[in-house]
Amino acid sequence: MRARSLGVLAVLASGAVLGACTTTVGGTAQPLENPPTTSQNRAAAGEPCALLTPEEAAALGLSERGEFRPGEPSRLVPPACTWTRADPDSDLDSLDAGFETSFSLAEYVDGAEPVKTAEFGGLTWAYFADPITGGSVCTLATEVSDTSFVALTTSNFDDESKACEVAEQAAPYVSSHLPGGEPAPEPTTSSAPPPSPLASVDPCTLLTPQQAGQLRLSRSPEPLDGLPEYDQPGGCQWQDTDGDAGGKALDLYAGDYPAEEWPLTDGPSEDVRAGERTWKLFDDPDDTGVTCQATLRYSENASVLLRSGHLDDPAKACATVRAAIPMVTGNLP
Repeated sequence: MRARSLGVLAVLASGAVLGACTTTVGGTAQPLENPPTTSQNRAAAGEPCALLTPEEAAALGLSERGEFRPGEPSRLVPPACTWTRADPDSDLDSLDAGFETSFSLAEYVDGAEPVKTAEFGGLTWAYFADPITGGSVCTLATEVSDTSFVALTTSNFDDESKACEVAEQAAPYVSSHLPGGEPAPEPTTSSAPPPSPLASVDPCTLLTPQQAGQLRLSRSPEPLDGLPEYDQPGGCQWQDTDGDAGGKALDLYAGDYPAEEWPLTDGPSEDVRAGERTWKLFDDPDDTGVTCQATLRYSENASVLLRSGHLDDPAKACATVRAAIPMVTGNLP
């Protein structure tokens, strides 16, 4: 067994022993018979930087040209190409694409079982978690032949559920350059992403009257306007029911707005898990001792914000927000 990280394309310094059971991940791709290396089939000939065209890379928010890295056959590391994010401030990861033509996928993963498989662009891709970082590093791999495969590696150390996001978006384009792959969708570099399901949701429906009563809030919420100069979505407010002291009202905003752009979200935070989603809780974000807020990254361009607090007891500032998180999560589309 080789001491080697499955995510070595992204973390070359890592090393770990993978599982011992042998598996072969099936796909529909077949090898070309003595293909000439031309501009049209460089990817099929095993050149990793030809797995995406400049237009496809741009459509994925990546740099148009990838950076080639030679393989290390002695370590079973395939030749690879890295596309960094076109926007250096993006919270998404770069993309590493390895293309090997001299040893098998089963050898590369040391017989590890895939977490699951899915079809992208007419080919079967297998998901592999990195043995060192767990779900924070994701590898999608597809076989081209018995001794040839492509592996796409991305990561997200803030939210494991997003680790495969970039690889999944790239897989249909990569498949289109491989034998047996289907034509990829026409790439578009439009800066306006399609609306998320949150775009059409009334924020006042994300907490039912019964749930509001359980939180000791008014059952009749009031709409809130977002800040138009920041393109913030609207929200809803449930008034507290304990008079001028004690708990504060609960504000909820939801819509197509990046979670990282809400005010007061650059300080220390705590991850709060609710179902399959992870919120970031900010205790005392404005240094007043009475405010607490939480944000949920619903998608890259959509989010939810909760804000409340306690006027008399800082230890209770997050009580309403914590109690509301699982309720709101369960009501999301």
